[in-house]
Amino acid sequence: MADTSVVLRTLGSVGPQALKLATVITKLVVKVADREVDGLDKYQVVSFGRTVNGARFPDRWWPRLSRAIETGAIERLSVQAIVDVMIDHDRP
Repeated sequence: MADTSVVLRTLGSVGPQALKLATVITKLVVKVADREVDGLDKYQVVSFGRTVNGARFPDRWWPRLSRAIETGAIERLSVQAIVDVMIDHDRP
């Protein structure tokens, strides 16, 4: 699993950067939920003898978010620009 410490530390900092990051994450998930892009990682677990299908935030997005924070892109770019860059990197 990807290192999420930079992202979680930023979200926990409470401030403009945390709010912007939360908005980026929300927009990414909404794009995936609306099927604009295929993005969530699929998984299966067995619970009480039943197989349950699920989806989670993709590991490949954590380092991208971390890099956006570390390079200051989260402060310089708009929310939509960050989302667009992350989605564009998913395309073959």
